[in-house]
Amino acid sequence: MGGAAMPKKIVIRFKEEKVPKDVLEEVPQVEPEASVTETETRVQAKPPEAVTPSRDVEASIIKEAFDGYDALMAKIQEMRIREQIFQKMFMEQNISVTTVKEILARWNVLRDQIVEEASSLIEKVNEAKSKLESEFSKVETDLYISVVELDTLKYKESLNMPVPQELKASLEAKVSILRQELSEKKKKIGELEEKARMLSELPRKIHSLTSYTELADKLYQELKEKHGAKFGPRVDEALQKNIEAIMQSKGIPREYAIILIWRETQASAAS
Repeated sequence: MGGAAMPKKIVIRFKEEKVPKDVLEEVPQVEPEASVTETETRVQAKPPEAVTPSRDVEASIIKEAFDGYDALMAKIQEMRIREQIFQKMFMEQNISVTTVKEILARWNVLRDQIVEEASSLIEKVNEAKSKLESEFSKVETDLYISVVELDTLKYKESLNMPVPQELKASLEAKVSILRQELSEKKKKIGELEEKARMLSELPRKIHSLTSYTELADKLYQELKEKHGAKFGPRVDEALQKNIEAIMQSKGIPREYAIILIWRETQASAAS
């Protein structure tokens, strides 16, 4: 007997798709996700940039103010040297009072010029001071923020909490730099304040600052000793009256009046 025919076995095959090699190579490799602590350390541990003052401001407005003041003080010192040299000439040589007055008149013009320069310079000094105060405020703010961040890390460290040591070290360095810069700016601000005060007082102090009094003071003591026996305790009073009379009649400063009296005394003694 012929048996019934068995049904054919159906096999379903799935076609395997090949992924191009270049596509496989382009798939990015995913790194394991970093922990929160590691991420914080990477972000915060970046060393702070070097803290430097604004060189443009320092080199222009501030430097110009300091240099201008030094140049003005040099002119004042030069005036005193001229006075010193000319007074010695007046003492040793027979220079007329008329010539003295003409020379002193020219020097008074120079004094007026110095006063005018001081008036202009005080604006630059105040501007430089304002710039420095603005920079000081910025550095001070940055310093306080950095100190708080550093102290926060130290506090966490005292609680045995993990603290990025690289971040701590960088903050310590930054705080040190900022404190140094703050100290330097504070010093410069103080110097500019003093210069501004000096410049504002210059118009009424110009003669005392540019006059030379040492020679006249020395000659006054000689006159006092010479006439002490004649006038006794009233020698100062007598000399002062004589000096004031010469100043008014001749129209010359006190130093030159004393030198003139001394010259006349020397001439009388020699005759």
